[in-house]
Amino acid sequence: MDHIGKTFRTLRKERGYTLKTMSKGIVSFSYLSKFEQGKSDITLSTLIKLLQRLNISINEFLFFNKIIITEYNHLFKKVSIEYTKNNLPKLLEFSEGERSLYKETGNPYHKCNAIMISAIVYDIDESYDVSAEDKEFLIDYLVNCTYWSKYEVSLFGNAHAIFSASSLLVLLKEIEKRADAYKIKNQNVRELIMVLENVCLSLLREGKVEEAKEVSISLDAFIVTNYYYEKTRKLFIDGLIHFLEGNVEEGTVKAKKAIEIMRHMDEQFAEDHLAELDKFLK
Repeated sequence: MDHIGKTFRTLRKERGYTLKTMSKGIVSFSYLSKFEQGKSDITLSTLIKLLQRLNISINEFLFFNKIIITEYNHLFKKVSIEYTKNNLPKLLEFSEGERSLYKETGNPYHKCNAIMISAIVYDIDESYDVSAEDKEFLIDYLVNCTYWSKYEVSLFGNAHAIFSASSLLVLLKEIEKRADAYKIKNQNVRELIMVLENVCLSLLREGKVEEAKEVSISLDAFIVTNYYYEKTRKLFIDGLIHFLEGNVEEGTVKAKKAIEIMRHMDEQFAEDHLAELDKFLK
């Protein structure tokens, strides 16, 4: 239990919890302290309750101790539903609710959630302003987390549109360090690939080809042989990069080849990327 306790302590401190706030209503302050020091064991049911407070699944926690995997965050699901409806009033209501909870509890998760939702509002309506202070808070949170669970990957994925190109590259370096040290679990790496590919497309839409190229190159470290969707989407992105670099014919051929491969996987997947290519061809 010594190693598990130390890992728990790292996760707790990085996410802004004191022993007092972490243990409240679940286990005694002194007992949690002993667990973190490796001086006492803890029941599985108690550990699960503590991890739920940290937004980390038991399987993710075990992975960080070199074991295994799986679970998710309820708020993201609610936000996703309203996002598909372009329901700005509901999304703003969620964001304000999370800000209120942050003021009440001081729990940094609530502020991160509020900023993430604000980023999603910005994705729908670019006139919506996300403050520099909020952006800095979210970057600091992500940089300071040694271990990235599904929560951190999803947070980055949903909020990446509000970051500058330079901030995205800083976060990319942090992601690469964690992947190399197995501090992002394998199941989350696949989600992370999708996020980084979305980042590439966002940068390309803004004409930031060099930055997109750097992100694309980094993807090679994550994509393995049997990641067919991800490999094909990267081929499409590389085609767009060639196109914007002035290699119009080569880039167009690559992108169209990727779309043809996509048709064998998912027709809608192919159509979405054809529509994306048409925007660049116009």
